[in-house]
This record gives sequence, structure tokens and C-alpha cells, in this order.
Amino acid sequence: MKKVGRNEPCPCGSGKKYKNCHQKEEAAKSGRNKTFWFTVLFIAIVIIAGVGVYLNNQTPASKRPPGPPPPGQVWSEEHGHYH
Repeated sequence: MKKVGRNEPCPCGSGKKYKNCHQKEEAAKSGRNKTFWFTVLFIAIVIIAGVGVYLNNQTPASKRPPGPPPPGQVWSEEHGHYH
């Protein structure tokens, strides 16, 4: 299908130029389509980030090994090993 120029007569038969007749509707459809996909992309990013934060917070807590610590060392909860 041939693309209609903005200053050509509108193919609907109204006698108006395309820019004053149906071009605005086509532009609005295109804008709504872009808005839809940007919204979908934004929601997907938010979901992925939320899942990442959730999984990051689900790491198992480090357990101190049984028995006394090695001489001169202390247990680090942050790192999960003796220092």
C-alpha cells in the first residue's frame, strides 16, 4: 500500500488534505502503541528488580561452625567466617 503524503488528498474521500483529516488519528494510534509498550517494559523492569531484591534477601544466614574459635580469631557474622 502506498504511503499518503501529508499534503495529498485524504484517501477517505472527504476532499480535505490528509494532514487535516486522518493523519492526526494515525499519529494518535502510533502514540498509544508506543505508550503501551513503554508501560509493559516499565512493569517488566519493576517485576525483575523486585524478584532480584527478594532473592537477594533470601540468602541463607551464615552459621558459626561448632566448637571454640581458633586462637586469636573472632567470628564475623557479616562475612561468615573467622577473622
